[in-house]
Amino acid sequence: MIKISKRTINFVILIFGLIFLFAFQETNIKTISNTIKIFLESVLPSLFPFIIFTNIIINSELITNITSIFKKNSYLISVIIIGFLCGYPMAAKISYKYYQEGFLSKKQVDFLMSFTNNCNPIFILSTIGVCVFKNINIGIILCISHYLSSILIGIIYFTHNIIHKNIEKSNSFSNNCIKKLHKSIFEIVDDSIKNSFLVIGNIFAFIAIFNMIFKIIEKILLKFNISKNIIYILSCMFEVTDGCRLLYLNSTFNFNILLSFISFALGFSGLSIIFQIYSFIYKSKIKVFHIIKFKFLQGILSFIITFIILNVKNNITISENVLSLKKYNSSSYFIIFACLLFLIIYAIKKVTQK
Repeated sequence: MIKISKRTINFVILIFGLIFLFAFQETNIKTISNTIKIFLESVLPSLFPFIIFTNIIINSELITNITSIFKKNSYLISVIIIGFLCGYPMAAKISYKYYQEGFLSKKQVDFLMSFTNNCNPIFILSTIGVCVFKNINIGIILCISHYLSSILIGIIYFTHNIIHKNIEKSNSFSNNCIKKLHKSIFEIVDDSIKNSFLVIGNIFAFIAIFNMIFKIIEKILLKFNISKNIIYILSCMFEVTDGCRLLYLNSTFNFNILLSFISFALGFSGLSIIFQIYSFIYKSKIKVFHIIKFKFLQGILSFIITFIILNVKNNITISENVLSLKKYNSSSYFIIFACLLFLIIYAIKKVTQK
């Protein structure tokens, strides 16, 4: 039996990568130009304020001071709040930071990575709801499906005692944690801005890479006359922002199925985001398959929940006032969601204290 060394495999990958770069040079240039436009118009405005905000509350220890009411679970709860309110990849970044400092155990990080890497709510409401569908109420439906599916995964994971048995066994941070220096407000903001740009650079790079990979695959699939519906569902599996837009503009699905597929895409989040998450957490020995498995499950649950909501409302169309919710604005739902999140966290606290 012929054994192929890892060095040989890496060399072959390098050669094929160079071939594709030269063979699809024109496609790659157009893809990067389009990615920059989408990133600046859709991704950056919705993510950047939250990334800076997250860095500030972490660097100032404001979040841990607030969650100190949960005592030994305060760092666990901090990551849950950040993952639900600020979106990926910040939950992964903060989880690894707390793991490295000894505040979280490996099992707790596994638990957190199963359900805290969610879409930013403003991204779903504004970028997908308003910019893509031109209807905030569609964004609300997608938000409900997205976060409900995430909460269900957290409950399933928790009730199987995977985390419950280990919740008390986080690393002994009283001994392992390096004493933190007190920083001035300027130092906190300055560090937060620098860290935010590193995160933004990471996000853009992964979006660009996976958009390029998909465009090459798309060109190949079109030569084999593969259905465009399949191609644009596949685009969402690679990169969710442009994928959702392409699926909306080009698919021939009816509205209920289309919105359900987009809900799946937001739940799965795409390989671009999964590898963004993994790039922050891989040193904790979390396997990328662990993240993919739970993101795929979230995608399926999101699809089912969205499909049920739409069918209960009897074939909603894009032109209708979806769920007749226009008398409320997005900030109202954000406040309601935050209150529900707090109740869920409080329930987790009660369970872990038993």
